[in-house]
Amino acid sequence: MELDKNCSVHPIELCVYSMLSSDLDGLYQTINELRNSQVLLILFIKKCRDSLKRENDVLYSAKDLEESIIKLKNLTKRIESLRGKYNKLKEKTDTLTKTIAS
Repeated sequence: MELDKNCSVHPIELCVYSMLSSDLDGLYQTINELRNSQVLLILFIKKCRDSLKRENDVLYSAKDLEESIIKLKNLTKRIESLRGKYNKLKEKTDTLTKTIAS
């Protein structure tokens, strides 16, 4: 078997390459698909993270919480005031009921 002087690849190397090339091509394609799916997953995760961050900012913004806390304190004061008035009215009606009953 005479080798061509211009050929830089040995015939055995060509045989090995031809036997393995289909497997290597499949492996290369699988690796590329994996990389593409990783990119898509990263983009999806970033999109979800950004969406959750925006939702968190909307739901738990400090300004809205401060306003809600102030409203809640004002309502608590009004309830206490109304409770006091109710207790006074109840005492008066109880005394009137006792007076009428006697």
